[in-house]
Amino acid sequence: MDGRPVPPLDGSINVYPGFTDFHHTHNPNRICAQFAADGSGEIVRISFEEFARATHRVARALRADGRMRNGEVVALIALCDTVMYMALLVGMVRAGLVPFPISPRNSAPAIHNMLSKTGCHRLLTTKAFLKPLLESCQAEFAGKGCELEIDEIPAFMDVYPLLGKETANDPFEPFVLEDWNPAMDDVTLYLHSSGSTGFPKPIPQTHRTVLHWCSLPCSTEGRYHPRELVWGAMMAPTFHTFGLYMQVYNNLVTGFSTAVFPPKYPAPPVIPTPENTLAALKATGSNTAIAVPSFFEAWAHSAEAIDFLATMEICTFAGGPLSAKAGNALVARGVKLNTTYGGTEFGAPSHLFDIIPENKAPGLTYKELKDWSWIRLSPRFKLRWVDQGDGTYELHMLTNENHQLSVENLPDTKGYATSDLWEKHPTIEGLWRLVGRTDDVLVLASGEKTVPSPMEGHILHNPLVQGTLMFGRGRDQVGILIEPHPAQAIDPKDEKAVIEFRNKIWPTVEEANKEAPAFSRIFKEMILVTDPARPMARAAKGTVMRKLTLGLYADEIDALYNTVESSMNTKGVDPPPAWTPLALVQWLSTQAEQINGGRKIDAQDDLFDKGFDSLSATFLRNRIIGALRKSAEPGAKQALAGVTQNIVYTTPTIVQLAGAVAALLRPESVNGKASPTDAIETMVEKYSAQFPKPVSPESPPGDGAVVLLTGSTGSLGSYILAALLGDDRVKRVYAFNRLSATSPTVDRQKAAFVNRGLSGDLLTSSKVVFVDGDASVPDLGLANDMRTHDAIRDSVTHVIHNAWRVDFNLALPSFDPNIRATRGLIDFALTSKHGAQVKFVFTSSITVAQAWDAAKGPFPEEIIPKPDAAIGGGYGEGKYVVERVLAAAAEETGLRSTSLRIGQICGGEPDGAWATTDWVPILVKSSLALSCLPDSQGTVSWLPMQAVARTVLDVGLAAGEPPLAVNVVHPRPVKWTDIMEVIRKALGHSSKSLALVSFSEWVTRLEKRAAKAETDDHEHVPAVRLLEFFRKLAAADAAKARLKGGEAGGITTFSTKNAQALSPTLGQLACLNERDAERWVGYWKSKAFI
Repeated sequence: MDGRPVPPLDGSINVYPGFTDFHHTHNPNRICAQFAADGSGEIVRISFEEFARATHRVARALRADGRMRNGEVVALIALCDTVMYMALLVGMVRAGLVPFPISPRNSAPAIHNMLSKTGCHRLLTTKAFLKPLLESCQAEFAGKGCELEIDEIPAFMDVYPLLGKETANDPFEPFVLEDWNPAMDDVTLYLHSSGSTGFPKPIPQTHRTVLHWCSLPCSTEGRYHPRELVWGAMMAPTFHTFGLYMQVYNNLVTGFSTAVFPPKYPAPPVIPTPENTLAALKATGSNTAIAVPSFFEAWAHSAEAIDFLATMEICTFAGGPLSAKAGNALVARGVKLNTTYGGTEFGAPSHLFDIIPENKAPGLTYKELKDWSWIRLSPRFKLRWVDQGDGTYELHMLTNENHQLSVENLPDTKGYATSDLWEKHPTIEGLWRLVGRTDDVLVLASGEKTVPSPMEGHILHNPLVQGTLMFGRGRDQVGILIEPHPAQAIDPKDEKAVIEFRNKIWPTVEEANKEAPAFSRIFKEMILVTDPARPMARAAKGTVMRKLTLGLYADEIDALYNTVESSMNTKGVDPPPAWTPLALVQWLSTQAEQINGGRKIDAQDDLFDKGFDSLSATFLRNRIIGALRKSAEPGAKQALAGVTQNIVYTTPTIVQLAGAVAALLRPESVNGKASPTDAIETMVEKYSAQFPKPVSPESPPGDGAVVLLTGSTGSLGSYILAALLGDDRVKRVYAFNRLSATSPTVDRQKAAFVNRGLSGDLLTSSKVVFVDGDASVPDLGLANDMRTHDAIRDSVTHVIHNAWRVDFNLALPSFDPNIRATRGLIDFALTSKHGAQVKFVFTSSITVAQAWDAAKGPFPEEIIPKPDAAIGGGYGEGKYVVERVLAAAAEETGLRSTSLRIGQICGGEPDGAWATTDWVPILVKSSLALSCLPDSQGTVSWLPMQAVARTVLDVGLAAGEPPLAVNVVHPRPVKWTDIMEVIRKALGHSSKSLALVSFSEWVTRLEKRAAKAETDDHEHVPAVRLLEFFRKLAAADAAKARLKGGEAGGITTFSTKNAQALSPTLGQLACLNERDAERWVGYWKSKAFI
């Protein structure tokens, strides 16, 4: 500090009006507020002497007629100049009143709701500027039988009679209030929330909470700044938390001046814009810039603005996200940009000056300019981070002796659930970035979660765009509502204008898509443009009010999804010039690349191997249908029936798809299609050809197994890795995974261990080596790291091949890369130092028996030479192909291979981790909403995850020759009914509160719920999105009622004789019981799933 006295933060004096009186006594000539006078541009300065006197005059005027009483709540809804608003707030508290500053943008019903909750019946206002609102308020109160007294605020010239010129020598009569000494926990004032999810809520601020707010680094760091600060906070409304902090609290805590717009009394106050705010910052000599993100977005487009902002001591924003593009552009030019975080319920826990090394405050850790979007939260707060299971965490603020929260809403302790979602900095401990809100997160019908704010912010950076709002909760894909800049406004009913606007902003949308996961991508068809007559609803701070805006456009959003689902939304997409295979290849290539974010796709490439997912397939299918509908080609309309739901899955290359579509119009133009069994046999033959001659080992493997494990970051892979690292028989584990563009493999592995309750200490073992590669290409994709390649080749004794694509929609051709990778691993094993002595374990699946005839008895533990039993889906068919290829390798080369057909895996030790996207957790969660659990005939043979992993090791590390096939299902199945009953008990329910009903009855209730489902039902009743799957289970259950024994849901039964003989784990495994159910339920609760 520069020697200036600052008020104590020990509670010896109250902030209102105590801090003002402190400066009046100790700093009377220091500047409290300043502005540039209209016309002359001269800086007018209001001293603390003048400001303190102004607050006394406010208090005297309000209590002059004796109608107001001590402790009365008085609402302040006024359009007045900032220096007046500041004096009003402090003066009202000085007068013994409890001010409630309210945004004049609130509706009359919202105002009535807030005033009723606070017992307020008096309103201070500027009647001339708010007449329609005041009339509506009076009508609202009268209609509900309530009284509302409306008073005019004191006149500006009565409060500041010598504006900018008053000194201690001018006459002044202080206001004295007798017998009024509020306690620390009495309410000082009320503020209100933004109302983004309903009516704004009044939030009490006590003398203690206000003092604690003023003790936070957002205010106190300014005390230690080596240079005189001028808080450039003119754009923020004082009734908003951000404005109150920056215009009043920082001013009173630091003794530094607040720069404001010049008073316009008796005219309305200045309406802030990026242009006039920048001008005011310059004119007032401000050296800090405080604004909402949209202002910084605008300034980022101006080189002149950026050059000026680079001279600031700090630039900070709050109230919403700033796009990475804008923020990075500012920082790149030297702007000291920082992010402020806060809430009316808890204050502002972020730092303000932790980005500038030369301005060192005591005990503060600094960050680099490039980390402008990351926040370090104050140690005065007690924080709790709630893992959401997707790399994000909800922040809970807990009350402690250093910080009293204004609102406490946690059920288990005194604290506040912010609903804000954060992510950790990848390398710097203690830095966090706000990425969205729990109530903003869009949970899609697939269960995937989209956090809208990064994409919304990126698109908002486009100068043609004024507002963005993503939608899609409970749907198959996301969409976005875009509000054009007023100069770009269009009629959304004008299709040509909409297409032109979409095309203009499309490059920006594509940029946003590049940073988003596949399921969050925005397709051009999913862009809605707002109507100028219905602008997006906004809170006082300018942020879009999500719920209200979605309500304004609910009909258009529903219509858009109906259009997409009916495959008609292909505006702007022309049909191919001809319906020949060649023309279709060219046309489909263009469409596929557009849908795939512009990424090049070769006509022979598998679309799903190049980034396509179920959503991409839907859009490509829709475009084919739309093109057929537009086409004048004979037979085009009739061909529509042949464009099946899974056409892209069954013909997943552009060449295959072009042939399939051409055949719909001209069957003679393409060759006949192979049968499923022929396709399997062709692939078996392809990948069983010309195995390399195995190396003849010079000596048998030494002590200790060296294991190449693929797919270690997945669920089962994590458990296998943990088991290997804890096994003394294992000397080294090469954890082999495909390279991720989003995070290093070791980070993904750590996250996988944490999520499943596995010990992270295991990953510090010298046994484990993480390898990024691709077994589907030569040299395992390690051509640039042959040292690692050779180290594995010269030492590997076991291969546990666990990596496999999990997508039950795909057809066999889409699993070609997985099968090719398996062949690559086989060749690698055979040509390694230990050759055919290498033991090769493949984690197959019981889906290789998806079409097994139950009349033949349990599925045997042997390789089935005919593929008929595997027909029914590409996932199981692909696994069957690998089983056959491994059997051929064993026969021809002596490779010691075995395929483990793994059944349904359930949560196991230590904490019952069972992915909430699996069908059983979805069934349980939905049953809670339906108030019943489904009963079923037959048994279940689910295996706990750790038991599967141990079985893999039992078989893989056993001595002797392994069998070619082992069925890994629970050898002691239990009745479905028994399992449902122990789950019910673990949930804390009885047979009355959660009845067991027949599976068909349960599905009937689910169908009824689905028929009238709101979008939120996809969260509470996620089984709605798996309705067809559960219908099949119910049908199988009804059919089984006529039979005895067997697995529930019509699932094939399996022989486990070999498995039990080879695996002590499986042979001694106890039946599933209450303890298992308790673990599952405990895990689901820990993830806030149930």
